[in-house]
Amino acid sequence: MDRLDIGNRFSGDSPREWSYRFSWVHLTRPMTLTGTICPVLAGTALAAENGSVRPDMFVAVLIAALLVQMATNLFNDYFDVLHGQDRDKWATPEDPKHGAGPAHRAIPTVAGLMLSVAVVLGAYLAWSSHGWVAVVGTAGILCGYAYSAGPRPLSSLGLGELIAALFLGTAVTVIAYAVQGAPPDGRVFAASLPFSFLIASMILSNNIRDIEKDRAFRRTLAIRLGRAGAARLLSAILLLAYLSLAVLIGFRLLPWTAGLAWLAFPLALRLRHAYRVGAERREEMGGMKWAAWHHWAYGLLYAAGIWLSL
Repeated sequence: MDRLDIGNRFSGDSPREWSYRFSWVHLTRPMTLTGTICPVLAGTALAAENGSVRPDMFVAVLIAALLVQMATNLFNDYFDVLHGQDRDKWATPEDPKHGAGPAHRAIPTVAGLMLSVAVVLGAYLAWSSHGWVAVVGTAGILCGYAYSAGPRPLSSLGLGELIAALFLGTAVTVIAYAVQGAPPDGRVFAASLPFSFLIASMILSNNIRDIEKDRAFRRTLAIRLGRAGAARLLSAILLLAYLSLAVLIGFRLLPWTAGLAWLAFPLALRLRHAYRVGAERREEMGGMKWAAWHHWAYGLLYAAGIWLSL
């Protein structure tokens, strides 16, 4: 069956004719953008220890990374409805709310424009610093698209957490560091680990919440492990985010002020509480909110701690 016709079981119209019930801003999922903003801030702070920071490079890498993440989020909703998921987010032509939000058919164009600008900025960054930045950036764009696109997207293969950890954890931090003129070393890779754990916890929280919804199409890591196993893995990932920080500070790879991120620990506990045994469905639905707030708090405190040490 053509993926474009899957939605026909809900309506006589193709999903191409539907419109999103919310705004373009909602489609970009702004609460998740900490996955880009905080690693860029931290990577730039680490680079600042080696000398002055070029504001143009900082702005370029931040905007490029944000555009790639937002385009990925747009594609995620675009393809999800084609796979028969999240029908309630969309209005058919018969719905009174039809046309109030973004048209489904317009999403690839807007996402494509975002990626085009990101490519131009990436070319500028690579030309001004290291050629490999373009290679890593291209890989990030391709993985962002493949995360949701096609009959077997990466998110359906249980690779969502790993892909996010690599590109919204390590890659963004290292690129933000490298474009400031310093070749990446073991320290910056190690310093990116907390962000890898943070974004993995966000993706896993989302997948635990959506286990039943995803069964018809995806085989996420949460489905493969089962709810109890996925909740235990979430506990381990959250713990590693804090233990890795303690090790980095203990080995003096990071200043002690980076330990400010430990102030976010109560939010980690609140996040894990949302997926405890016996948790109500409304608590699970709110778990993603706590995952996002936890990433914002930890990430900003972590980056601020490095900046304060300069």
